[in-house]
Amino acid sequence: MAEMRDDRQSSGTTAPPCNPTTTFGDAVGMFGLGVLLRLPTELHETLAAESRREVLAYLYGLDREVPVTEMADYLAAAGIEPDRRRARTILNHAHLPELDDSGLIRWNREDETIRLSVASTAQN
Repeated sequence: MAEMRDDRQSSGTTAPPCNPTTTFGDAVGMFGLGVLLRLPTELHETLAAESRREVLAYLYGLDREVPVTEMADYLAAAGIEPDRRRARTILNHAHLPELDDSGLIRWNREDETIRLSVASTAQN
């Protein structure tokens, strides 16, 4: 059985890179079950959609502002959404409002750009 980290103490390291193949067991090993169980329900609901997790992972990997069209292209090319048009529609009407309302991203509707929020990239 894998040794679990004591999630009550900070490890002092930066967050691991996003890995879409991470299992629940891997997440427990990285963060501790106590941390995962204490996440707010709203965060669980926000992260339940694969497209939203992919948006966050993409933005985290680039660390820059991204045009919504680029994100739509990525989601379509990755096979997460069936095509670019559908990806852009669902981003604008579902995923981006949810991520923006949760404070995980900043969505500039006028410029049609998104980026991770300062709060979601802050290091402890």
